[in-house]
Amino acid sequence: MTALKSIFRKQETWITLVLLLAITLRAIHFFGRSSMWLDELAAAFNVMERNFYQLATESLGFNQVAPPGFLYLQKIATLVIGENDHAFRFFPFLFSLAGLLFYRSLCKTFTTGVPAIGAFALFALSLAMVFYSGEAKQYAADLTAAVFIVWSALQLLYKVPDKRRLWIMSIGGLIIILCSMPAVVMAPMAMLIVFIRILQKKSPLALSRFFAVVIPWAIACLVVTLYAKLVISIDVQEAMSDYWSRGFAPLSSVWELLKWFPTKIHKELTFSLAWWASDIIPFTSYIAWALMLFSIPGLIYCSKKYGIVTLLLFIPLITALLLSILRVLPFDGRVSLYATWPIFIGGMAGINALGEWQPRFFKPVVVGILAALIAFPLAITKLAVPMLRPPYNGQSAQPVLRELKKQWQPGDVLYVYFKSRYALRFYGPREGITEYVAGRSHPTVEPILRDIDSLRGKKRVWFFFTQWTPKQPFPDSIKAYMGTVIGKQIAVIPDPDGNTEDVEAAAHLYDLSIKKGDH
Repeated sequence: MTALKSIFRKQETWITLVLLLAITLRAIHFFGRSSMWLDELAAAFNVMERNFYQLATESLGFNQVAPPGFLYLQKIATLVIGENDHAFRFFPFLFSLAGLLFYRSLCKTFTTGVPAIGAFALFALSLAMVFYSGEAKQYAADLTAAVFIVWSALQLLYKVPDKRRLWIMSIGGLIIILCSMPAVVMAPMAMLIVFIRILQKKSPLALSRFFAVVIPWAIACLVVTLYAKLVISIDVQEAMSDYWSRGFAPLSSVWELLKWFPTKIHKELTFSLAWWASDIIPFTSYIAWALMLFSIPGLIYCSKKYGIVTLLLFIPLITALLLSILRVLPFDGRVSLYATWPIFIGGMAGINALGEWQPRFFKPVVVGILAALIAFPLAITKLAVPMLRPPYNGQSAQPVLRELKKQWQPGDVLYVYFKSRYALRFYGPREGITEYVAGRSHPTVEPILRDIDSLRGKKRVWFFFTQWTPKQPFPDSIKAYMGTVIGKQIAVIPDPDGNTEDVEAAAHLYDLSIKKGDH
């Protein structure tokens, strides 16, 4: 017994250390991150330009979608803190910290020893989850909602919550469900399992306490559902469906669907482990496959131990797959972040299972080494490689504009790429830049180049851009045209973070007064 207590204390110590490290990384990312990027800015303008009534009753512009509770929290943050980067990222940051605490409890419920530490480290130190803890979008809320719903259901099943905990589940659930669209499906599924267990007399919870939680949750689900059905316009829904089409399950044949499940889950699990760094850390893919493989004995192990309650753990993943099949919400990239974390716990539970089923071959030291080999290499690599440490900046428009203002001379002209107009609207006035030529949106680059022809003869023309994309690498063509066809480049303000392509923000200065042949 003394030895077991010692192991438990060590487990608690290591999990606490990982928790403190995770909070530190999120704080560095939140406080140290630079400008908002295009999608954040589009969402921010919707909040800035609407009052509370309009946020609840009008479809958002710029093809943006967000749940009403999240929009209200964003609005409150701007009223208290001001209309700045930190205000729009404040509640995602708070949600991410809360999610760590609830997830820690789930790890200790389904796993033990080194696998428990590993399961927590995979979640807490994930590059993707750290990144979205400082993103002015609802993805951190989706993630925390998923963890909170599973945690609450387990509390109701195995404990009689006191008033404080009941208030946390009731009011906390009301708020977080209002901030997450996937929660509208996850919450009823979780509460149905709890209700069945109560009717079976396998939960000590009284129905009065159960309904004290269910009623606020039901109100939140109803509000978000009505908002999605009645407020979000058909045009926005269609635009989002087209953009996220890769995230919907193929229904052309049963075989295609069956193939899609493991490959898609693996892809999204890899994303949740390392996001863009998965290209830099190639073994991320193998870790994702290992977690999926060990989740099979983990699922069997948990089913034998908890029965139908095991479904609670995998409700986020089940929800994501169901919504993808029904073409309601895509299972792809940042939108899928809320759904894949159960495999972290499932994989580590599978390692625990092997230790219990085959103790002769999987002794405690083997179990510990196996869990460590899967859980910790990614975290160690992220901490060891400077470029993988937070803050994670992309499209740092404000530092570029600040430097541009310093180099500005009378008579200068600023031409702004059409996808960078939001950045100029938001950060330009803050840096004293209010006069510029806003590029127009065109499906091809040729009309853009014809617009630029109107700037010929100017001695100093700045070209500012962000949001290069593989489908529209127009800034490359614009730079080549201004620098080699109608003028020459005479200065450049490079991306302050050394970024390129879709995360780059830069300004190039051209002399367009030269005549053809004077290069």
